[in-house]
Amino acid sequence: MECETGAFAGLLGRCPAMERLRRDIVQLGPSELRVHVFGETGTGKEMVARALHDLSPRARRKLVSVNVAGFTDELLVAELFGHARGAFTGAVRDREGFVAEAEGGTLFIDEVGEMSALAQVRLLRFLEGGEYQRLGETARRRADVRVISATNVDLERRVRERRFREDLWFRLRDETIQVPPLRERGADVILLARHFLRVQATRRGEASPTLARAVETVLLGHDWPGNVRQLQNEMRRLAVRAAGREVKVEDLSPALQAVPVRRTGTLRAALKKRETELVQDALDRHDGILSRAAAELGITRQALWAKVRRRGPVGESA
Repeated sequence: MECETGAFAGLLGRCPAMERLRRDIVQLGPSELRVHVFGETGTGKEMVARALHDLSPRARRKLVSVNVAGFTDELLVAELFGHARGAFTGAVRDREGFVAEAEGGTLFIDEVGEMSALAQVRLLRFLEGGEYQRLGETARRRADVRVISATNVDLERRVRERRFREDLWFRLRDETIQVPPLRERGADVILLARHFLRVQATRRGEASPTLARAVETVLLGHDWPGNVRQLQNEMRRLAVRAAGREVKVEDLSPALQAVPVRRTGTLRAALKKRETELVQDALDRHDGILSRAAAELGITRQALWAKVRRRGPVGESA
């Protein structure tokens, strides 16, 4: 699948989790299902929403994005559903709202777990019947909008804690897509780093910097708490610091140089160790059942068995 242009622009990666992510997008994009995207900050949840929209019959209409974190009750409801002039202090003119703006298209609600109790009620009513009211009006309006939501928190837990409405949670997630954190994507870190360097160098009209092997080892060993966004920012500064030459460890930001590297040795050894970790994690999650673990990893059962056998004696599960 093309990842640098088209629907998958920005969703680069060759690891099994990213291949699975793109397959999910291809399957769910053309549908009318409401998709909830879960992932840590900086993993690219809005890009997933964009890809779902671009592959849908609604692609010719707008994708409207709103991050609800930080809005007060009244302001969030007014921003989502609009308001009439004079509905509250500061409402000096009518406003249509994000729902009306997304008519015929897609409304992407980011950080949906941070919605206030009032906003949750209003959103639930809209999802149930496609109707809403602007603040300061009694008339009901209708909108044809596909809703995609996203969060970086465990909404199941918030439901249990009664901090998020269970009925709204059910309405939001016909299907769920999980975006993997960068620390679990293995060699994708290097693929993305080179891509970001190339993009920045092209914009500057310069040759793209290369990465020294020691730098690749550091990048592979870092935990990347800010995920792809953090890596992109790091490569942006390196495109300037190491313009047209090889990036050395001393060129890296102090934060990267200061954090102990969890993996040492050659790039091949680091990748082999990471592969072993991913295989073992998949086997643990599926109680040693090779067929299920192989499906999660995106490889055949025979290929997984060969990898397991190379690690030494092991009891085989079907």
